[in-house]
Amino acid sequence: MHTKIKFTVSFLFSLVFLTQSLIAQNEYIVSTNTKSPVSLNEEELFLQNNFPLIILCKWTAGMKFMFTPTPKEQFISIFSSYDNEKEIDNTTLKEQILIFTGVEEKAANLSVGTNYNTRFIFECQGKKYYYEIKNMSLDEICHKNPRASIPGLIYLKDVDTARELLIGKVVYIQSSTVYLDDANSYSGYKEVTIAPNSRAVITAVGVGNKNYPVKVVFEDVNGRSYYLDVAMSRTNSGMDIVDFQASKKMKLFLHAFSFSDKKANSTESLINKYTNLSVYPKKSIEARHCTQIDNEASNNRIHLFRYTPFIIKKVKLGQSGTLASLELANSHGQLFEVEVDLKYNVITKNENFIEDLFGMGDIHKQYPYITEENWKMIARGELKVGMTTDECRLSIGDPIERRLKKDSRFETWFYNGKILEFESSRLVRFK
Repeated sequence: MHTKIKFTVSFLFSLVFLTQSLIAQNEYIVSTNTKSPVSLNEEELFLQNNFPLIILCKWTAGMKFMFTPTPKEQFISIFSSYDNEKEIDNTTLKEQILIFTGVEEKAANLSVGTNYNTRFIFECQGKKYYYEIKNMSLDEICHKNPRASIPGLIYLKDVDTARELLIGKVVYIQSSTVYLDDANSYSGYKEVTIAPNSRAVITAVGVGNKNYPVKVVFEDVNGRSYYLDVAMSRTNSGMDIVDFQASKKMKLFLHAFSFSDKKANSTESLINKYTNLSVYPKKSIEARHCTQIDNEASNNRIHLFRYTPFIIKKVKLGQSGTLASLELANSHGQLFEVEVDLKYNVITKNENFIEDLFGMGDIHKQYPYITEENWKMIARGELKVGMTTDECRLSIGDPIERRLKKDSRFETWFYNGKILEFESSRLVRFK
């Protein structure tokens, strides 16, 4: 009995000592806080808030990529079959969507110690493949080679987010060199020179290449269409911000595009930026409904539903600062007024910032297959069996967790208090 008590006291003493030692050691590990410095411009904030960098060793299951090997990579096998470990011809997976499922480490005991090979596992059309980094464990990749990347993979989250946030947005092109698709050129494109700071509207977003994964298509004031391939989060690019210099400078979104006219004064620039822009409320917003009854103006307080398309007809500046009143017109020509702030304040984090309240572009055109009935349900945050993954995400937001089954047609989304089950991207049940 005494021996047992003695052992317990000794164990507890050791545990307390170890805990105190760890705390003491951790006091020496310090870092800067994660708050944004006030010097960030609008484009830098846009990337920071919407396109976080995810290094290879931190990838999580469910991340989607498109495989587009470069001409130099065409004849070098990049992936192997998970089932038989044989190399796969790149043409088998070219322009296919690969879903990341996890990492496996293969250990081999050698005379000099243990050797690790790390495999990154993907699913595509019900089959599994892997890309292998030899002679390194996952921890070693994190610490010794944080820029490691997988050839040919375009991170599709960057493309999806850019499509959602940028289509319909007015921008000013800072690059003097832009591109045209050209089927008669061996390169597939033609370079065109334009005046820097040209006003344009983003009309489409698609896939570019591994390092510059987002292809942004835009129209100038004369209706001419061009594109630029740019980097957003830099996930799987192996590139840091400082690498975008000289000829690569305009390959980073925040260098190639500006949300404001660099030549105009700030007030005029903000008015020009938003006037005649297509927008939609991201949430239910209080507004004044402007009507004429017996030649008398009448203003009624109403709420604008999420995702309803509007055009900003006028921007009326307030008495001070960047507060303004927007005059909005819906598809029936009815007019509404909403109070907003045209500029985001990183210190006060103003809740009425226009781009927090409204999304840019006509979201109904971005998802043309969604019926009016479903749009009404989505605006109310409702679900029904048969909805697509896009419709569910628009209705109740992104899930906390996504789980893919062995058969990639099936996946489950988890929310606080809600579970959604999909088959072939269609909702089959929810609870």
